[in-house]
Amino acid sequence: MKTHTYSLLAAAAACGMALGAETAYTTPVGYMTIPLPGTGGGTPQKLQLANQGLLPSGPAYAGGGTVAVTFSGNTMTDTSAAFGTFTNAGSSSHVLEITTAGSVQGVLSYITANTATSITTADNLSSAGTSASYRVWKCYTPASLFGDPPAASTLGGGSSESTADNVQILDPTTNTYTSFYYQNSGKGTLGWKSSDSGILTPGSYAIHPNDGMVILRKQSADGSLVISGSVKAGPTKAVVEGNGTSTVLNILANQIPVNQLTLGASGLYTGNVATGLKGGASESTADNLLIFDAAANSYTTFFYQDSGKGTLGWKSSDSGILDPANYALPSTGALLIQRKAGSSFNWTIPSVNIAQ
Repeated sequence: MKTHTYSLLAAAAACGMALGAETAYTTPVGYMTIPLPGTGGGTPQKLQLANQGLLPSGPAYAGGGTVAVTFSGNTMTDTSAAFGTFTNAGSSSHVLEITTAGSVQGVLSYITANTATSITTADNLSSAGTSASYRVWKCYTPASLFGDPPAASTLGGGSSESTADNVQILDPTTNTYTSFYYQNSGKGTLGWKSSDSGILTPGSYAIHPNDGMVILRKQSADGSLVISGSVKAGPTKAVVEGNGTSTVLNILANQIPVNQLTLGASGLYTGNVATGLKGGASESTADNLLIFDAAANSYTTFFYQDSGKGTLGWKSSDSGILDPANYALPSTGALLIQRKAGSSFNWTIPSVNIAQ
């Protein structure tokens, strides 16, 4: 399973939603439709960068706030809690989110183990403090997100990875993809399969909420993926990986399910390469953000010009985008980031604005 290691940089966090010691509350719900272009009988496959955008309906647990929680390394203890099971056959199936304002607000960390009153996560979240509020969210899996079996209009099955539609998740630290596909014919046991032999139950693999997905559709007809679930309130931290020496590719989900987050308000550029994208005099010297148009099978590149000739600010490879800073990031498409310089940083995705 791909890990998400947060550097937990000390920074001013956006305002979030604090919770009392309770196990259930109401969150806004909705749905989104992601188009999956077919080949039309032409190319062998069509690409889509898909964004989850929503979380499985309702948090599995919410607590803290008025009840003290304690941390020991990567383990949080809440003696007032009555947790269920947050792992599946020894693998993560849920994430823990800290909702209290602070340096770890909005982190979504895989739960690696838990008891009735304690949760162990992949990251050390102890800087949240003893008055921390938190939520536990269930992760989507290939089976819950695409169906088991998936409808052909969403994802086509096949006898092997080469014949079936594929869902791929990138690990930016190793620059490798893990593929998932549904075997509906051929030899052996049918069902969800993975290119990673270490994933024993591919259909139950927990897809981290921050992971964007590469979907390869090999069917001629167009299809779509309909996702229904909860709108995540409060900011979200997502790791943009970098190694300081070479270009690192990231494919990230945007946890805002409507087209309301603009580049200028995204917080991706901070003026400090340690906390945001690196600017430059041109597209070739700056970190790049690429938005994929599946219908046109083309990318639009954005970068922040902070030196050189002309007006400084966000720029685009599409001359038709006259004001790139006010360009709204598409809610259905994952974001492809080329981190050319600098180490990893935590991008704080702002809170969604929900109309009342």
